[in-house]
Amino acid sequence: MTTRLTHRILDLDYGDEQERLHYYETYAIAIHLQLIALPAVGAVVIGVAGRSAIGPVLVMLGMAFAAVLPGLIHLGRHNVRTESIAMSERNRGYMTVYAFSCLTLIVSVVVRSGGSGLSGGLGIGSAVGLGLGFAAMALAIRRQRNVGDFVDPGS
Repeated sequence: MTTRLTHRILDLDYGDEQERLHYYETYAIAIHLQLIALPAVGAVVIGVAGRSAIGPVLVMLGMAFAAVLPGLIHLGRHNVRTESIAMSERNRGYMTVYAFSCLTLIVSVVVRSGGSGLSGGLGIGSAVGLGLGFAAMALAIRRQRNVGDFVDPGS
């Protein structure tokens, strides 16, 4: 399914290889900025509009993040090493900003919902998940530093 979707969305006959690379880089930059901006804007909307905005904002964010899944599936099927990209030194700054953006959304959901009901539980659960994500990232960074630049001779 993702291969058909990829061929339908991407113009694989577009220009030469360099032009296609720039085209794809542009969309990679756009999705990274969008992943940072959407939770932050959602936090502002919930903060200004109040509790009634929580549902629509979370649905919109869910759909935006769900749209990324076919791309991730496509990368997995083509054996792209996303772990090394995610844990790279350059990407850690982006991940920190992204996590802060998500944290602002979580705080606004918990504050506006009063910490009760579905929204409050969702916010508190998300905060716990974000904390566990930070812990996992810290362990992965530590393990990566201990391993160093070891290269598998079989690769």
